[in-house]
Amino acid sequence: MSFPGLLVVILSYGRGGQYLAALSALREAGIRDEQILVVHNPSTPGELPPREGDGCELIVAEHNLGYAAAMNLGIVRQLERGCDFLLLLTHDAHPRSGSLRAMVEAALGNPEYAVLGPVLVLTGTETPYSYGGIRRRDGSVGHRLHAPAGKDGVARCDWVDGGTMLVRADALRKVGGFDERFWGYTEEAELCLRIARSGSLIGVVLGAEADQDPGGPKRPGPWAYLLTRNGLAFARASVGYRGVAFILGRAILVALLEMPRVLARATGLRPGPAGTPWAIAVGTLRGATDYFRGRWGAPPTNLPGAGDVGNLTPDGGEDSG
Repeated sequence: MSFPGLLVVILSYGRGGQYLAALSALREAGIRDEQILVVHNPSTPGELPPREGDGCELIVAEHNLGYAAAMNLGIVRQLERGCDFLLLLTHDAHPRSGSLRAMVEAALGNPEYAVLGPVLVLTGTETPYSYGGIRRRDGSVGHRLHAPAGKDGVARCDWVDGGTMLVRADALRKVGGFDERFWGYTEEAELCLRIARSGSLIGVVLGAEADQDPGGPKRPGPWAYLLTRNGLAFARASVGYRGVAFILGRAILVALLEMPRVLARATGLRPGPAGTPWAIAVGTLRGATDYFRGRWGAPPTNLPGAGDVGNLTPDGGEDSG
């Protein structure tokens, strides 16, 4: 199948070449190298760029910009080239055979949808974990865990995961790209909220699947921090101050529940490292504090449980937000 009018942005991170699996899947689907742009976030200062000779255009950021700003670099570049659709992928996403065709055909047949995503399956399993994102009345977000009913193979949802998004170029031209204050996490829900409020629909293509490995366990401190801070911002945009109150109350409860787990693991009463619940508690509380401080951008560099999050500024220091 030919995909005229489609351009692709793959967001790469680290030195492992994980994006090559996504690149291979695109080529197998019939996407040409000249349609693909790789944006690379280096995980360490002075890191060599991804393998040369892969045939795709490459943009290498000066340091780790996070998801939102780095993906925006690719979006701006591809919109300048001219396209009808943009497929946005992260390095750990892998569309399954036939899924890209199903998504493009769904987009062509349902022009009311500005954003489409596949059913997400946990990498290495056959277990779906997202049939599209939902936005609750309290301002929180989550994944739909069971297959919904759909029309013409598409089920409406509130947002789709940023790991695999097919977006109409006109929608991005109309509302702009990702909110770079968020850095990472919840930015795709916020973008979908703006697109929905502009009059378009968001949906999941039930006949398309993509493997993805959620990254939260790899970086519990920054994950908790960003979900809390950005979750508060999204809740306010979504439902106003009652959403802020709910997310704040939930954040305090999460921190209180994690502290006994720290003690239980530290004393050997429960298995597992005590550092993980500690990182979640600290990240959650600091995320809430920084929301009210107005600190945005990358997570603080001194959070516990940073995991694979590194190289946040050119000199290795903390973003000022």
